[in-house]
Amino acid sequence: MASVYLKRGTWYLSFRDANGRWRVKASTAKTKTEARRLAEEIERTFDRQARGLEPAELADGGGTVDDLMEWWIEKFLRKAGSDTGESSIRKHIIGSGLGKARLVEVTPGKVDLFLSEKEDGLSARSVNHLRGYLSRAFTMARRMEKFVRPNPVADVPKRKVVKRLPDYLRAHEVPPLLAALKPKWKPLFATALYTGMRKGELFALQKSDVDLNAGLILVSRSHDRDIPKGGRVEAIPINSELTTYLKKAIAASPSELVFPDERGKMLPKYTAMEEVLRRAMRRAGIVTGYVHKCRRKGCGHHEPAPDANPRRCPVCKFKLFPVGQVRKLRFHHLRHTTASLLLMQGADLAAVQRIMRHQDPRITTEVYGHLAPGYLKKEIDRLRFEPAPAAQDATVIPISAAVAGSDPSGSDQPVHLSAGGASEPPLPADFHAVAAPFSTRFLPNPPTAHAPSTRRLGISKGRRGVELSGREDLNLRPFGPEPNALPDCATPR
Repeated sequence: MASVYLKRGTWYLSFRDANGRWRVKASTAKTKTEARRLAEEIERTFDRQARGLEPAELADGGGTVDDLMEWWIEKFLRKAGSDTGESSIRKHIIGSGLGKARLVEVTPGKVDLFLSEKEDGLSARSVNHLRGYLSRAFTMARRMEKFVRPNPVADVPKRKVVKRLPDYLRAHEVPPLLAALKPKWKPLFATALYTGMRKGELFALQKSDVDLNAGLILVSRSHDRDIPKGGRVEAIPINSELTTYLKKAIAASPSELVFPDERGKMLPKYTAMEEVLRRAMRRAGIVTGYVHKCRRKGCGHHEPAPDANPRRCPVCKFKLFPVGQVRKLRFHHLRHTTASLLLMQGADLAAVQRIMRHQDPRITTEVYGHLAPGYLKKEIDRLRFEPAPAAQDATVIPISAAVAGSDPSGSDQPVHLSAGGASEPPLPADFHAVAAPFSTRFLPNPPTAHAPSTRRLGISKGRRGVELSGREDLNLRPFGPEPNALPDCATPR
C-alpha cells in the first residue's frame, strides 16, 4: 500500500510500480492528505498497467519529438513522396525547443505556444501544415505503441486561413499562350490545359497510358510513385483537339515516357515550370503592365508604365528596357483553368468533378461552383425594389379610384368588375345592396344574430340610447359541426 513521509519540508511518495518494485518519488504536495492522494493515484495507475487494463509507458518516455519526427519521416513520409513536407519538418520542428522535449512532456499548451511563435514568419496555412505533421506523427506513434498517451496535438486549434478563389487563364488567353510556347513545351502545356492533369502525373505519363483509339488517358502514377494523388487509378477522356499534340509528343519521345527530357528520362520535380509559363505569357502579351528598367550597369532606375512605348532614363539618358508584368500564375493554375472554363461553358458540375478526379464533390462546388452559368442569378433576382413595368395594352386603374369604387373615366357611377376584369353594366338607381351572410353548401348555416343585451353589458337605463359597435370580437370560438354540415359525412345522426 502506498505511503508518504515528510523530509526536509518535502513530501515523498512511496508506491509499487507495475513490476511490483517499491519506488520513492518527491512531490509538490503541501499537506499530508494531498501527498497521500497523489501516491494512491500513482499506485492505482501502475496496478491497472500490471493487470493489462492500461498500456505501460516506455522507460525513456518514448524519446524526444526529434526522434519521433525522424522515425515518422523514415517510415511513412518518404513513402508518400513528399519532399516539401520533409524539408519543412527539418527546418522548423527538428532542432527546435519543442523538438528537444520528451514525448511525455509534450502538452497541448506547449504545441500551441510553438505554433504561435511560428506565426511571425509563416502564413496561417504553413502553420497548419506544421500542426498536421505533428498530429500525424503522434497518431502513428500511438498506433505503433511508441506513445501510449492521447495525442497532445488533437486539442490544438487550427489557424484560420482566408479562402481565396484561384486565378485561371481566360478563354481568349489560351490560344496566344500555346502559340508563344516553344515546341518542346507545347504538347505538355496543351495536355495540362485539356485534361487538368497535375505536374507529377504529366511527368510520369507513359505511352502505354495513352489510348488514342479509345480516346482515354490512364492516370496511374505521379513522379516516381506508382500511384497518383488520391490513391486510385482513373481514366480521363481525350479532347479531339488534343489528339494532334499527343501524337507529336509520342512520336518525338525516345523513351516510354510521353514528355521526357532531352536524354529520354523523367523530368525532375524541381523543373521550373512556372518560369516557362510566365515567359510565354510575356511573349504572348498577357500582361498587366510594364516596368521600364535602365540598361546601364549600376544605374538601377526603373519606372512602371501601362505600355511598352520607348522611354529614356532620366538619370543617364539610356534607353529603358520594358519588362512585362504577368499575373503570379503557377503551373497548377492550368488545372484551375481546365475546371473553370469547363463550368463557364456549361459543363455539368458532376462531370467536372469526375474529370478533375476530386474525391469529395464539395471541393469542386466550393472552388469552382461560382463560375457555373447563372450561378445564384435566379435567387438574387428575387430582390425587387423598383415597380414592375406595366403592359402597354393593359388599363391602369389608380388605387384611389379602385378604393373609392368610382369610374376611372371621371363619372360618379360605381364600377363593378367581373371575374375576367371586364366592367359590368351599371345597376339600376332603385337598387339597394343588402349584406348577406357568408355561406356555402360545405359549411353549416350561420346562426341568426341577436341584438346584444344591455343588461349583460352593464349599460344603465340612462345610457341605453348609446349606439353599440357592430364589430365582433376577433377571438371567437368556431362553431361546432352539425349533423347535416357535410354531405355523406360519418357524423352520427
